[in-house]
Amino acid sequence: MTALAATYLLSTEAKAGKYDLDLAALGEVQDDGTVTQRNQDFRSLASEVGVLMAPKPVDPADSLGLSGFAISADVTINTLGGDEAYWQDTSRGADNVAPTLQVMGRKGLWPGIELGAGATHLFDSRMWTISGYGKIALHEGFHHMPIPSIAIRGMFSRLLGARDLDMTTVSADISISHVFGVGKTFSITPYGGYQALMVFARTGILDATPGHDEYADGPLACDNGDADCTVQSEFVFRQQDVIVRHRPFVGARFIFSVLRIGIEAMFVPGGGSTSDVTLIGGGLETVTDQSGFQQQYTISLGLDF
Repeated sequence: MTALAATYLLSTEAKAGKYDLDLAALGEVQDDGTVTQRNQDFRSLASEVGVLMAPKPVDPADSLGLSGFAISADVTINTLGGDEAYWQDTSRGADNVAPTLQVMGRKGLWPGIELGAGATHLFDSRMWTISGYGKIALHEGFHHMPIPSIAIRGMFSRLLGARDLDMTTVSADISISHVFGVGKTFSITPYGGYQALMVFARTGILDATPGHDEYADGPLACDNGDADCTVQSEFVFRQQDVIVRHRPFVGARFIFSVLRIGIEAMFVPGGGSTSDVTLIGGGLETVTDQSGFQQQYTISLGLDF
């Protein structure tokens, strides 16, 4: 039984990617067998993962119109705090840069409404998010006058493929843009905007002693002499107060006939939101999001019908 368990653990480790997170590493077993949780590191890590996996606009303020439909694939180069302890201890050697792929379908409705759905994947991991959005163009269509289009948009995503992390993101943004036509089939649309991103994260039950099989090996004695510390080594990161990140963005969309090419840059200041966390055994700890400044550079290729 022990050999089978060891073989399973080794095969799981071998298949795991660089960014498949092991959040049990954020629990430290004490001499009496209890676990001290690194709540601040969990908040900071969840904040950066939320920025990586949340959907990106990659689109100007103008809606597609009632008959419009578009599909695109977007590759993003993201920066992260790969040298921080919360990445190094939970990943398999995180870098300071990680690529993601977003695929998105968009459909225009009347009047000035647009809906979309898609998915985002973090390379070298099993993590995906499924996402959707709704956009309302408050002001659009004045393409032959120096008047910008204005839109508001709401987006959401749900994380899949993460063994330990349960995460949902919600965002709201406002953007402005203006279409510049070049001939009859080519147009350039620069745009800019601001997005408020909210991250909700928690975990399931984590085991701070994953190498010990209680069924096969029996109880695990505590360093202080207690007979069984196995149950005490299990812990959970409950959902903290919402994590808020600010994502201003600029970009441009180029359309030639039905081909669309987009570029976008997002500049995300470091986190600073706080939360009070109830500690094991009682008491409160105030933790602060210590995530760093992140950048996201996207190139998009798609079709616009």
